[in-house]
Amino acid sequence: MKNWIISPAEAGTLSLKYVTRILPKAPMGLIRKSMRKKNITLNGKKMEGREKLSAGDRIEVWFSAETLAKFMEKERDEVKKEIPRFQSFIIYEDQDVLVLNKPAGLPSQGGSSVPSLNDGVLTYLNDKITPVFHPSICNRLDRNTSGLVLAGKNMEALQRLNEMIRTRQVKKFYLALVLGKTEAEGIFKGYMIKDRNRNEVSCSDSPAPGAKPVETRYKKLGEGEWQGNYFSLVKVELITGRSHQIRVHFAHAGHPLLGERKYCTPESRHFSEKIHAERQLLHAWEMVFPSLTGTLEGLSGRTLYAPVPEDMKKPCLGAGLVIE
Repeated sequence: MKNWIISPAEAGTLSLKYVTRILPKAPMGLIRKSMRKKNITLNGKKMEGREKLSAGDRIEVWFSAETLAKFMEKERDEVKKEIPRFQSFIIYEDQDVLVLNKPAGLPSQGGSSVPSLNDGVLTYLNDKITPVFHPSICNRLDRNTSGLVLAGKNMEALQRLNEMIRTRQVKKFYLALVLGKTEAEGIFKGYMIKDRNRNEVSCSDSPAPGAKPVETRYKKLGEGEWQGNYFSLVKVELITGRSHQIRVHFAHAGHPLLGERKYCTPESRHFSEKIHAERQLLHAWEMVFPSLTGTLEGLSGRTLYAPVPEDMKKPCLGAGLVIE
């Protein structure tokens, strides 16, 4: 027999999910049968599998040592991918949440030998990692987009943050530098379809097979001129949240992002080279949180900002625009 005590970071996990994580090689039929026969119990009682676990709960598995060894994964020494200056990315932290300012050029998540922001989270919160729970970021930004990213430090926080992002309870605003003079404010509407093989998105004004509706709202904060080229500084709100949405929508409207390489025009590319923009000048700048209680109470009613990176400040200052 072996038992597991639920840690504070694991609280909120469903009991069946917990068991499948600690016994990843066990057939689901065997797990359910063992629950019915009380060979797997919760706090000494029959477990249904739908219980939401609390810190201090105890799961007992009444299997032989040989059977447990067969169904459990061997512990592996994970290679930590250190992120230099990771703590300087932290905008806000409490017992449940990290809010980070991701620099441009750093992937949000890994999957390769290249370190990612999520690797930094795992290294920083190494003491929170269990066989069942890994701290994780909740929203992703393109590799070359900078700005605010949320991470959950425990299961309940991660679940609530993911739900708030899914239901758009967290308002997210971006800063972008775009070619030309935009209107004072506006809303772009259209339909986008993604070519997954090429990792490119196209936009149209009318419905098309496989296309999803998109909506982007913006407000111009200022405009400037650089060696005969005009650009606008805009604050952008995503009404929908599709891959590459801001980049594609502004390009479709005739105002490609400066520094953009995938959705650019010859004019925007030439201007981007003039100002030495090495990536799309897009920054996840502001997050506004609703009134909250319980796990995420520390974020209740807060508005958080990520400092504007220097590569976005430079062309603005050169044109007499000041952004903080």
